[in-house]
Amino acid sequence: MSGELSPEALLPLLETPLGQRYCYLERTTSTQDVAKAWAEAGAPEGALVVAEVQEKGRGRRGRPWQSTPGESLTFSLLLRPRISPERFPLLSFAAGVALREACGVGGLKWPNDLLASDGRKLAGILLEAGRGYVVLGIGLNVRAAPPGRAALVEFAPAGRIEVLAGFLNRLGRLYPGLEGQPNQILSAWRRYSLTLGQEVVLETPQETLRGRAVDIAEDGSLWLEVSGTMRRVTSGDVDLVGNIQEVWT
Repeated sequence: MSGELSPEALLPLLETPLGQRYCYLERTTSTQDVAKAWAEAGAPEGALVVAEVQEKGRGRRGRPWQSTPGESLTFSLLLRPRISPERFPLLSFAAGVALREACGVGGLKWPNDLLASDGRKLAGILLEAGRGYVVLGIGLNVRAAPPGRAALVEFAPAGRIEVLAGFLNRLGRLYPGLEGQPNQILSAWRRYSLTLGQEVVLETPQETLRGRAVDIAEDGSLWLEVSGTMRRVTSGDVDLVGNIQEVWT
């Protein structure tokens, strides 16, 4: 087992039940698949799967996710949220805030990417729901990145175990808020957003929209101003138009 990401390295850093059950793999098809199988077998909430190499790592809409052994951080976290399924998307907002704070750089693009200040992608977030559980997947470029993407070390000193523990601890503090009013989570997401106030092109399965991203609703959907008309969009892919605004801590 990699000493850098071993349970002996992680567990003393945790201040949350999340991650206390930990499966580390040198190689697997996908941490999402392993976590789902673990969930179906009755694993508790907070069970964590980390892999150095994913042979079939994936992001949203089945897009492949590339990772580099020893230089990326790819993991999946099992959650059993006590909220209605229509509120599950809010988990990605909580995860985005936790990841941004753990990394200390960049900003959030709706619905679930962490970008560097120059617009290159640092990390992606994936939610997949099963019967009575949600698997939250994270892929983060830490020490190296594929062409066109950003690595965390370009902007700040970064250790994989510190980022992983920081993410779990921050998510552990935010997660209970989803059962009540998620205002704290949404307010923090707005603060770190690189999307709101920007001109964007938004691709949905039905149409392509261009307008200004105005706000997010309580369920996480995006309010978009298109030719003077407000449109509420629940899903889609956003491209930012022009120079993005810096997000400050």
